[in-house]
Amino acid sequence: MGDDSADQWRRADEEVRKNLPPGVKLIRTLRGHTDYVGRIAWSPDGRMLASPSADGTVGLWDTESGSLIRKFKGHGIVYSAAFDITGRLLASGGVGKPGIILWNIRTGQILRSLNFGATCCVAFDRKGEKFAGTGSDGMLHLIDIKSGQVCHTRVGATTPIQSFGSTERYLMGGWIKSISFDPSGNFIACGDENRAVSLWDVSTNCLWERKGQHTGDVVSVAFDPDGTAIFSASQDRTIREWTTGEGKLLRTIEGHTGSIQCLGLSADRLLIASKAGKGDNTIRIWNRQTGREIAAIPEPGSKFWAPGLAFHPHMHYLATVGSDPGTPEDDPFGKKTLRDRVIHILKLDYDALLAQFATSTVAYTSSKIVLVGDSGVGKTCLGWRLAHGNYKEHSSTHGQQFWLLKQLSKQRNDGAQCEAVLWDLAGQDDYRLTNSLFLDDADMTLMLFDPTRIDTLSGVEFWLKQLNVGASPFGEMQTMLIAAGSDFDRGTPQLTQKELDAFCKQHSISTYLPTSAKYGEGIEELIQQMQARIQWNDKPATITTETFKQIKDFVLNLKEDSRRLEVILTPEELRQRLEKTDHTWKFSDDEMLTAIGHLANHGYVTRLKTSQGELRILLAPELLNNLAASFVLEARRNQKGLGSLEEQKLLSSEYTFPELEKLTEAEKDVLIDSTVVLFLEHNISFRQIDPLNGRAYLVFPELINLKKPLIKDDAPTEEGAAYTVSGAVENVYASLVVLMGYTQTFTRTSQWRDHARYEVWTGHVCGFRQEAERYGELDFVLYFGVNTPASVRTLFQSLFENFLERHNLTVRRYDPVVCSKGHTLNRAIVRQKMSSRVEFAFCSDCGEKIMLPKADQTIHFTKRQAEEVEANHWAADQRSQFEQVLFRLKNYVTEQKIAVPDCFISYAWGNPEHERWVERSLATDLQKAGIIVVLDRWENARIGASVPRFVERVGKTDRVIVVGTPLYRKKYDNNEPMRSFVVAAEGDIIGKRMIGTEAGKECILPVLLEGTEESAFPYLLQGRVHADFRKSEDYFNAAFDLLLSLYQIPPQCRVAMKLRESLVSQRQ
Repeated sequence: MGDDSADQWRRADEEVRKNLPPGVKLIRTLRGHTDYVGRIAWSPDGRMLASPSADGTVGLWDTESGSLIRKFKGHGIVYSAAFDITGRLLASGGVGKPGIILWNIRTGQILRSLNFGATCCVAFDRKGEKFAGTGSDGMLHLIDIKSGQVCHTRVGATTPIQSFGSTERYLMGGWIKSISFDPSGNFIACGDENRAVSLWDVSTNCLWERKGQHTGDVVSVAFDPDGTAIFSASQDRTIREWTTGEGKLLRTIEGHTGSIQCLGLSADRLLIASKAGKGDNTIRIWNRQTGREIAAIPEPGSKFWAPGLAFHPHMHYLATVGSDPGTPEDDPFGKKTLRDRVIHILKLDYDALLAQFATSTVAYTSSKIVLVGDSGVGKTCLGWRLAHGNYKEHSSTHGQQFWLLKQLSKQRNDGAQCEAVLWDLAGQDDYRLTNSLFLDDADMTLMLFDPTRIDTLSGVEFWLKQLNVGASPFGEMQTMLIAAGSDFDRGTPQLTQKELDAFCKQHSISTYLPTSAKYGEGIEELIQQMQARIQWNDKPATITTETFKQIKDFVLNLKEDSRRLEVILTPEELRQRLEKTDHTWKFSDDEMLTAIGHLANHGYVTRLKTSQGELRILLAPELLNNLAASFVLEARRNQKGLGSLEEQKLLSSEYTFPELEKLTEAEKDVLIDSTVVLFLEHNISFRQIDPLNGRAYLVFPELINLKKPLIKDDAPTEEGAAYTVSGAVENVYASLVVLMGYTQTFTRTSQWRDHARYEVWTGHVCGFRQEAERYGELDFVLYFGVNTPASVRTLFQSLFENFLERHNLTVRRYDPVVCSKGHTLNRAIVRQKMSSRVEFAFCSDCGEKIMLPKADQTIHFTKRQAEEVEANHWAADQRSQFEQVLFRLKNYVTEQKIAVPDCFISYAWGNPEHERWVERSLATDLQKAGIIVVLDRWENARIGASVPRFVERVGKTDRVIVVGTPLYRKKYDNNEPMRSFVVAAEGDIIGKRMIGTEAGKECILPVLLEGTEESAFPYLLQGRVHADFRKSEDYFNAAFDLLLSLYQIPPQCRVAMKLRESLVSQRQ
């Protein structure tokens, strides 16, 4: 170490000391890593610290002297490290083979190497018997320390669907980013990128899983030292506390203004520490008992989730990963972070910390009440009466409405403010596609019905299944059956009180009440019943800063102001309004936007983005929901039964939507953009290009009304497994259609009403159809071409079931049953028998007695099949995000009036897989982004198979994309017999431009699909590759960069950078 470096480091440490709050002292800084440091760990005696790093090493430090004992090398990137209870073993997890290494600390030797793929986190139990590792395969692996054998393999990020049986099938949960053993060593808590927190019994199965609370990746979990509670930290900027036994949420702590990277609890249960990186750059210390922030330590951080912190096992020390003051975030090339490379050892004065005045905080909780029922039963009239205390005539609700019920609000004994919010949902069938997006987290349901209708309770049964009443593990959902309109203003009820009471008992409905919004009958009793049934004292409180609360109250008052003209605000406009209320009020933009984010999570506002990626705040979230419902209505009116909207008509406001009538043009644009993205994000619709005219359409599979033609199929099919799913089934069919088409293996080739067909590149057929739909229940059947191989069938079925997992459903599978003579049993009989738990059936053709398969029979995979399932699942998720990026890029180009180029794609015929990729992937995606694509197959269909006219068209194009493969090089070099006139003409055009001006050369964009540059391209094109498509996992980023080149948008453009960020996988 040179003198200059030593002086620089001393100055850096002094700068750190200047900015430390009272009660925190810097003891020393550990330096030596050349890339960011991950999940650090103290040895059990506190004398050593392990530091895993993206530089491929694990540092072992003497914490007393600060000296480096040794570095362990064996991974690519190392994310985590953990000591066993004896302090003699160290486990590390990272990227590369092996994924997990067990080290002898004294000798530095590798004791065991385990390859489970990229491993995010490792942990030892406190018995000294087992350790666990998790990572990219979504699996939790429990390993015996002595033998190195895997004891259990569990899925970490998804709750198994009971009827599908063994969790070992479920590889698709996503990365598990944090695990923690409880003090007994019998339980493991997990946090994952699916925003879930789960608890596992190491010897049995998943005990509970909680989704829907966190709205970002759960990156850190930790047990309270006594094992009674679990704490989780998320990229949604919150910390949450859960009971270990039931997984009940106890409280939420707000305060960070950036994504949290890690949290830890002190061994004496007095303090919580959390670290947040970009946008926050602090470590915050919280009072464990009150949840209040007592110190904020400046700590410049990176955008990565891995950098950690850890409390000393016995003493009042905290080790934190951080940066020297003034360290830039990235290197000059933007490819590597320069932060989070050092470790600060801090001494904490508990007396000083706990005695000082805490950051001003408030506690609040809210209850979401949904008002549902069939159209015309009087929901909105009742909602108005509850919110305003008087009667007002309303027509049928269009979409949703939203009210604060002040008469249900109160303040708890602990000071927490309680707020009740009423959501009024439209009852018409056309709105059910959109209503289902907003039913999460309801605490109470007012289930309205018209007691005078003949089929009185049919609609109630539908909503009961949608809301999954009774499925909550704690019975949190309170449901009240409300007769909307008494005998006095409607007529004679169809059911007696006894029948209604029996119905309520059967469906776990807490009470039945007759009401009249018009005459006020039953309203007071309804309010009293609601007050009695909202268990405010059991509701988890959110502890937030006074600044957050002030912003929240201002925005809610602004929403309620009848004089308000603006529907959408920019952040700058909101800041100006906030500052006008108190000129002395000081708050940062990060604090304001974080508060808005928390309001959005509660449904009070919605964050929108313009085509340039700029943030807008929608004060009336119901407006977006109602516009979405209008989209559905308009798509249903499609005269050809296609269930679609023409994209250009949407963007140019050629459709008439009542929600947009009083808005400015800018407000209209951002609302339309956001509504399209809403549908794409939830996989309710997909974008489709008509190759003949280049027009883009937004297609809603649920609304397609075309019947399958009654003609003999060219490819005969046979049926596979059948399924009955029940629960919140709205949008299930649509999302299955969309996601299966987003996989990299299966291409959607045809779709009719309730029927979707796919092919793999070899032409083998797979598909599914929806056979029956009942209130809250669907039947599906898979089918396959008779020649479709078993491996393809297994892959299709597994992906179908994995996509079903994403919905909160009860699923039963019925495999085909065939007797020994080859007769297939009637599927309806199989369903009826298995639903009744009968274990056998008789063949209707020959009378043979056949044992029925178990509904929870497991599909077993080879390792290669499992990897293929994972790759397709990942591709579907990435494709879903990519479709949103394409839409936003096209809108940006239109808004900025960027010239749209026409682009010819030159490729080699002769490889069906490559031909399919060019047409169905590359060319289609370019069209979706607005590029005018000239492709031989499409062009000939437009103008007829006229070779001279086609060659003339090619010569006039602005850009030429050359898809490089060895076959292309072979044909270009004239080594292919019977070289065609078209190929020769393409070569002439490319050659002339490449030997012409620089502008001409820039028009040629080679992209590599197979082989090397030398084997795939002629000499003139070598060294000029614009995109590399050889790895399927790189497709989306490569395609996006290619689009930027075609539109001549600089990569440094702010919009381009934001869109690219949304494409980058979080799996870093």
